[in-house]
Amino acid sequence: MPRALISVSDDGFTYTTLNGATSRYSDTGQAITYLGDYAKATETPLTVTIDDGTKTTEIGIDATGRVGAAPKQDTTAEDVAGESSTASAARGSVDGSTDSSAESTGQTGHSENADQSTNGQAAGGQNGYAAQDDSAGSNGDSYPMGTPFSGPAAPATPTVKKTPVRKRSARNRPQRLKKITVPGLVLIGLAILMIGAFVVPNIVPVDSPDTPQTIGSEQQVNPASELSVDKTKDIVPSYDNSPTWEAKVPKRASVTASDRGVLLVNDNRLEVLDADTGKSRYKTKIDESPTFAVDTVIDGQPALLWQSGNTAEALFDGESEPKSYQLPEKARITSAGKSVLIKSGNKLSTFGADGLENVPTPQAGSTPMAIDNDELFSSDWNGPVTAKNIKSGEERSIDLESPGDELKIIDWISAGHGKAITLWGEQGASTNSGHRIQLVVHSLEDGSILSTVTTTTDIVGEKSWVRGQAGERAYIGPYLFDLESGLLLMDVSSRDIHLSEPRGSIVPCTMDTNTSCLLAGKQAFKTDTDLLAVVDKGNEALVLGDDSTVRAYPKKSETQDR
Repeated sequence: MPRALISVSDDGFTYTTLNGATSRYSDTGQAITYLGDYAKATETPLTVTIDDGTKTTEIGIDATGRVGAAPKQDTTAEDVAGESSTASAARGSVDGSTDSSAESTGQTGHSENADQSTNGQAAGGQNGYAAQDDSAGSNGDSYPMGTPFSGPAAPATPTVKKTPVRKRSARNRPQRLKKITVPGLVLIGLAILMIGAFVVPNIVPVDSPDTPQTIGSEQQVNPASELSVDKTKDIVPSYDNSPTWEAKVPKRASVTASDRGVLLVNDNRLEVLDADTGKSRYKTKIDESPTFAVDTVIDGQPALLWQSGNTAEALFDGESEPKSYQLPEKARITSAGKSVLIKSGNKLSTFGADGLENVPTPQAGSTPMAIDNDELFSSDWNGPVTAKNIKSGEERSIDLESPGDELKIIDWISAGHGKAITLWGEQGASTNSGHRIQLVVHSLEDGSILSTVTTTTDIVGEKSWVRGQAGERAYIGPYLFDLESGLLLMDVSSRDIHLSEPRGSIVPCTMDTNTSCLLAGKQAFKTDTDLLAVVDKGNEALVLGDDSTVRAYPKKSETQDR
């Protein structure tokens, strides 16, 4: 069986060696596409070795171009070594270097954040992971391509149009949080989707609840011209200026908040305040600062979870002491879904009330993406999505409705919280090709389209899906969505407004380069308020003041609003 080698180089490109010839591609997905085309055209199955400079992984491509696990066969070390030296020489001739060390960034697919950095940008936990070597105990369950937890493996669809290669976004590069800064860790993946928070009118013109929403670029659902910029005397728009409680915090402390609590980290101290009263729920000394924190659900119980090194702590509602978990070595965790998914090598697990619980691995060629309501969602590139109950083993298949006869999935953005977010385009389109594409939000309940937005790869092709605190809003680029319904709420692409991680239904933003604002409904209010969270089903807004004090402001009554 012919053998091909894919190598990821320091210059950010991927090199493919086949039959003695070496070609360069912008990422591993394009390389796999080429090899899939070759296998299909010649009706020749291939064994492919993927080498990122530190480890190698083998996959198989059958005669139809479909990607799967590598077939069992005898292969000498000289075969691989010969191809490695050829690819190394080819890289040296192109980039002037023979250094074969590489970032594991050539994987396709991506997501909004799982691990998230302190400024709301996605970090490595959810952006993607390099292909892992098959372990002895994996029983063939491997994930040779793609970025686990963000999207399924790369497709085998032919590229019919060559386009200029653009530098890949840092979003696809595995990262880790280095330190916590105010407002600190981003708490995401919340247990319960709040229904009411702030006043956001229904501005989505749909004929009926069953009618999917389609928005063309020339006729947006909420044109930026409808967005007004206003001033406000309120600390938080539509909330009273008299706090219900306040609590002093250390001046240099990292502060972040959610319904599960206010997390304070200062030097070697960690403390959790009750979000309803501001009183201390838990405090302890720590050896290292948390690198990940999230509101989540563990066996049906809401909890605040944080990770420090190889240890995770979960403080359940009503408890004064957290439960400690020992994480597997080099574990990657993501909260793309309502529950946290842990990957170590090719093994999957999640948090349980009594400890870590094993999660069944999906079939080879599929990528695990998220856990919602005890269901693991996984898929190959083009679907269907498989939902498998991690407790009962029951499985169902979800066919994603196509937004057009000639359109195919060109990238997975995110999955979880009942939604799948994908980019669709015509044959030959890619995330940086400059094509007009469809941004599609599907229901993970039945695969139906909830909304589609006609856009371009320049606008969203290299952007992340950012899911906000309280699980009510999410955005990608200039598009703000209602996370519960999946419908588009706002398009700010024609205004100089940049969105940040939503707090409930209020979205911090910047306008005119450096003016801070809070976006609520169709209004952007100019304000320097450091909004930490909107809690208690929208009835309270938590704010960090300049005097190092966290204050809770109650929502105004309807009479006060008028």
